Amino acid sequence: MQNPIFTFDAESAKVSGPGGASETGAYTGFIRTALFTDGRDSQSQSIELSLDADVGSINYLRISYVGRDGNPLKGGTAMVNAIMGLTKVKQLFATEVQGENGPEYHCKELEGKPIGFVLQKVLYTKTGGGDGYRFEIRQAFGVNTRKTFKEAVDNLPAEAVNKLLATLNDKDERQAQTHSGIGGANQNQPSSMLGGTNNGWGQPQQPQSRLQQAAGNRNQQPQPEPDFDDDIPF
Repeated sequence: MQNPIFTFDAESAKVSGPGGASETGAYTGFIRTALFTDGRDSQSQSIELSLDADVGSINYLRISYVGRDGNPLKGGTAMVNAIMGLTKVKQLFATEVQGENGPEYHCKELEGKPIGFVLQKVLYTKTGGGDGYRFEIRQAFGVNTRKTFKEAVDNLPAEAVNKLLATLNDKDERQAQTHSGIGGANQNQPSSMLGGTNNGWGQPQQPQSRLQQAAGNRNQQPQPEPDFDDDIPF
């Protein structure tokens, strides 16, 4: 007698439908993947996070820390440092991993770490027309304390997240469609180390990008033991 592949589970059936975040709000979970990305046609650099959250998977959370002109972006750099502080990580490296569609550059130091994010829903017009949305990180906070890094180190009450949520609304960046489309809305998107062109995140990287060089140097040279004080006041 053939064994069934599925046996009906009524509780599972009740939660069918799309998972993940759908609205502006605060979400907690674990960082599933952290990928470094290079700009396709610029000098921009970003880190792209996927979160296994309390509501399901939330993907493509991008933090740009270097602009198109190659200059550091203060806001993005501060956010990366806040995430490092909350997860108690002192250094980040690009570790090359061979993916299905080519090399991916993982930040292994962040993967698996618990984190909370205040996410803002951003509405936009897709290149081929129609509406889409993405999420942008507006604040990072501790999963257990709900405190930002500043609140944690300064021993302040957990207030910043709720204050931000009280005033944060969806952002509408949708544009009226023209005969030629949306004017190349995705032309300057950075390439994702996920590989391929899924979800419009760009083409695979050219050989010897900055990330490849960083990963190569990391693989070839032993890493010194970091010189830091582990006593983070949490």
